[in-house]
Amino acid sequence: MTLTAKKLFALQLIAHILAIFWLFSGPPLTDFLLVFLVYFFTGGIGMSITYHRLLTHKSFKTNKIFEYFGTFCASLGLTGSSITWTAAHRSHHANADRPGDPHSPSVLGYVWAQFLSMFSPINIRRSPVIGDKGHQLFHKYYLQINLAWALLMFILGGTWALMTLYIVPAVVLWNAGSLINTVCHTPFLGYRRYNVPDRSTNNPVLGLLMWGEGWHNNHHRFQSRANIGERWYEIDIGYYVIKLIRKA
Repeated sequence: MTLTAKKLFALQLIAHILAIFWLFSGPPLTDFLLVFLVYFFTGGIGMSITYHRLLTHKSFKTNKIFEYFGTFCASLGLTGSSITWTAAHRSHHANADRPGDPHSPSVLGYVWAQFLSMFSPINIRRSPVIGDKGHQLFHKYYLQINLAWALLMFILGGTWALMTLYIVPAVVLWNAGSLINTVCHTPFLGYRRYNVPDRSTNNPVLGLLMWGEGWHNNHHRFQSRANIGERWYEIDIGYYVIKLIRKA
């Protein structure tokens, strides 16, 4: 059961429908806090620190235990395997806001970039981790990992655990990550510190919501740098965590 764009889209569609029912069920504040905590692991530890800064850009060094732990966390965010995600992001930087960028709103349109970018052609050979046996396993068994986790959550805590500790955080990550692709490539929705050859901007709201990823114009200027936020007001929670776990 290999991962395909159609299967990933189907999972996300089901997750979004369930999340809407969850929201209208009136969950207590504590459930929202738990969603945010899980989102820290899937989006912060997983996508921002591991998929993005560690695996794609090699911005810092750490041990394999953290690398695979972060990859597992990101896998539960339903944004694709470490191989497909890093390959797509490498393509994004190679062709930012030009044909070949798999999720640029100026090339694909906003609806496609926000919701359907997983259908953009991706050459997984661009992935910097395609030769790693561990990441090959995460890629091969991506769907099985997610189905097993969903089953475990349901067994341990029923519908409440399934929704609060898995489905809803994955939906939050999907939408927050997609907003980086759209909002942070819309000039009038942020500010530009650097005159780089693309439409990237810094957006304060997404800087906080996405663990520092919203300082996107800074990142497009210095892609291999672990710290994306530069000024004191550009809060970069992802980098604060990296300083704790990176190798000297």
